[in-house]
Amino acid sequence: MNKKIKSLYRRVGSKNIFLIEGVAMEGIHDGFVFSDFQKQKTFTISAELHSVINSEDVLNLSFIAPKQTNWESTLREDYEFGFTIIKNEIEHKKINKAILSKKKVKNQRVNVNKLFLELCDNYQASHIFLTETINGELWIGATPETLLEKKDVGYQTMSLAGTKESIDIDWTQKEFAEQRIVTNAIVGELFKFNINPDIEDLETVKAGAVFHLRNKINFETNESAITIANALHPTPAISGNPKKQAISTIKIAENHEREYYCGFGGIVRNGQVENLFVNLRCASVSSNQICLYIGGGITKDSELTKEWEECDRKADSLLRLL
Repeated sequence: MNKKIKSLYRRVGSKNIFLIEGVAMEGIHDGFVFSDFQKQKTFTISAELHSVINSEDVLNLSFIAPKQTNWESTLREDYEFGFTIIKNEIEHKKINKAILSKKKVKNQRVNVNKLFLELCDNYQASHIFLTETINGELWIGATPETLLEKKDVGYQTMSLAGTKESIDIDWTQKEFAEQRIVTNAIVGELFKFNINPDIEDLETVKAGAVFHLRNKINFETNESAITIANALHPTPAISGNPKKQAISTIKIAENHEREYYCGFGGIVRNGQVENLFVNLRCASVSSNQICLYIGGGITKDSELTKEWEECDRKADSLLRLL
């Protein structure tokens, strides 16, 4: 397959916008990697061209959106069905957390180049990307979660969970419990590689229109970082816990495919992970619609209406810029 495609990305806290363009290859190779939730449509854009560009260059690029689509938003009754399924599994002690997602569709033509720049301007603490895919789709996002990042010494990942709409609202035991589940599960995965990580203090971070709890997790290893990234993905922050049972529950609870939502993306160089993000706060774009994917963690203390509204607040991160 010799199809050439391209991607734009900007890392957390950076001012530099990168353009990468090259042949699309299935699987993980050197270049810009982009993977779906189920790791069945993973591809890499080889770095035939990989350079920093300015805002004017971004606006002059041509990104091809798929032809007209007929996407539909998730109905409240379908979300409620999924919520009930997950709650039932929690009550029967099969799982203690699962992420329930929904789709929110807007019928409008989107200037993705302009939206990408708006996301860069508004969300310094997020990974921003706009990418064509190997199968002709177009995805854009601003995600607060890092899957794996190379540091001067070793690597860093993070546990990210819990959501509140204002810094003035106190965190509750529900969010603290949710965060502990995610942190413990990530540490448990690292233990399998005989890695004893250093967990930084719990902090509150802003991500678009909402706030989350976060622990940065640092470690050193001689194991392949790609192997570790594959073991960590999907983290409990996007699947649940225990992971295998949570994913099985999600398949029943959700009536849509997640596609690249809750997948991962980023740069691999010389066979090593440089930076991979978890694909949250993202959307698929066609010539006549934009379809946002948003979700939240359901635990024993979750309430249906609050979870539905939390998803809408997360969607505002992108929607308010349209």
